[in-house]
Amino acid sequence: MKTLVLHAEARHGRAAADHLLGAIRLERDYLDDETRALSRDVWHAALEAFASRFGKSEIGTAWPSAIHPENLGVWTRVLRGAERPEDAFRQLDLQGGDEVASERWVTVEAGPGRWRGVVPLHPESELERDGLCNEARAAELRATPVLFGHPPARVEVRPNAADSLIEFCATWPELAVPLLPGTLAALACGGALSFGLGSNPAWVALSALGSAGMGALGARLYVFERRRRATEAQQMRRIAVLERASTLRDARERQEQVLSPGAVVAGQYRLVEQLGSGGIGTIWEATRASDGETVAIKLLRAAVAHDSITADRLRREAAALGLSWHPNVVEILDEGHLPDGTCFLVMERLRGESLATRLSRARTLARSEVLPIALQICDALAAVHAAGVVHRDLKPSNVYLARGRDGREEVKLLDFGVARVEWAEPRLTLAGVPLGTPGYMAPEQETGVEIDGRADLYALGALLYRALSGHEPPERLARVLDAPSEDSGVRRLLPADLQVVIRRATSPLLRDRFASAKEMRAALAALPPE
Repeated sequence: MKTLVLHAEARHGRAAADHLLGAIRLERDYLDDETRALSRDVWHAALEAFASRFGKSEIGTAWPSAIHPENLGVWTRVLRGAERPEDAFRQLDLQGGDEVASERWVTVEAGPGRWRGVVPLHPESELERDGLCNEARAAELRATPVLFGHPPARVEVRPNAADSLIEFCATWPELAVPLLPGTLAALACGGALSFGLGSNPAWVALSALGSAGMGALGARLYVFERRRRATEAQQMRRIAVLERASTLRDARERQEQVLSPGAVVAGQYRLVEQLGSGGIGTIWEATRASDGETVAIKLLRAAVAHDSITADRLRREAAALGLSWHPNVVEILDEGHLPDGTCFLVMERLRGESLATRLSRARTLARSEVLPIALQICDALAAVHAAGVVHRDLKPSNVYLARGRDGREEVKLLDFGVARVEWAEPRLTLAGVPLGTPGYMAPEQETGVEIDGRADLYALGALLYRALSGHEPPERLARVLDAPSEDSGVRRLLPADLQVVIRRATSPLLRDRFASAKEMRAALAALPPE
């Protein structure tokens, strides 16, 4: 183990050694039974090697490794239902799940900005004598508030009156309103201003009161923004935790539920071949028993099927597709749940390639290719918006160029997993949390405020820029197109008439964009095809 730690440090630096230390501690929960029995010894050996190389006190500074993306899997149950750091601290005994030998934490006291708890010493008490394990536990406790967008906690380790218990006290700064400092500063500025204007006591009092109000308002706006950013960070971390947990459990899922060619799903869909696999599910080609029709079936992995946010994504996609029927939108045929809780979604089987695949091969497309694609996307968006749905993640990988039976190419709009459905906005889209892809997100999406179909038109303008220029769209695309420095660069690759359409579609001001997909389609249709 010492060799592994030193090799990681020598090959990739101190950060690699930190990460290995966290991986040994946390990911042990997903080892097989025989290996897990030795994991505590392995963990202690790693701590000894780390301490001998960097010093015992440095173990506490390795806390970021506990929430490294590759070590997030064991936090799934800790974060489930936790809205604040103290909620997660109360659930530390769930770390890794009930079926693994995790630490058995007992909460003594918990509240805003503080937590106190104890952990029983393990039977292998000789491993506890040098204090290395407690240093590592304290590092994990430091990392817990960071999962919620807070600074790391300050942790104190105290010997408990009972020899078999160790007590830990964690405190972290809450995002409180700094009312007094802001008000005092504003009062001072107001007082100076009032004396500069005159020594009239009424002016002094009025300026002081106005400045106090401004200081209080400014402080509250500052904290509101901090809380919004913390909420955004918390939601993004939850998604990362979920994806990592499902990846780690993938092998175990395949043992519990064998999905292989020939298996029958939902009593009527016989799997043919796997078309793709992601962090939360798989997509298969299947045949429908009733009529032999070839379909595509998306299956949510069993490990994440009961997670509310992930299940909401699939239900949202089903709802959006059910509302948005159109020849240029992928058709949904069926949806439901399997006996083990796995969600599934059955769609038409498409043959062809995504626009992203074509662009990766050709880099740019001629206007004669781009315009027909853009016109069909406008048709799809018009139907989607009329149904009260905003796609919210339009980009090349979500535009499929399907080959019809007559050989003609037809655009299909895909992946409504983060769509905004007018009558259904559950946990996935909490206020203040932006959803989409950088470069294709409208400015209002990035701030997490209410959006409408014009956000999709912004994304379409960015998609046109990508297809014609061969470059990924930058943030604030319209501003880049207006910059004089672009005259000799990327802008030369864009036809002048299409530049006008792209600039209007990607305007930072909603009122300056096309009012609807139909209006944007009319502007594109008026352009010469060559």
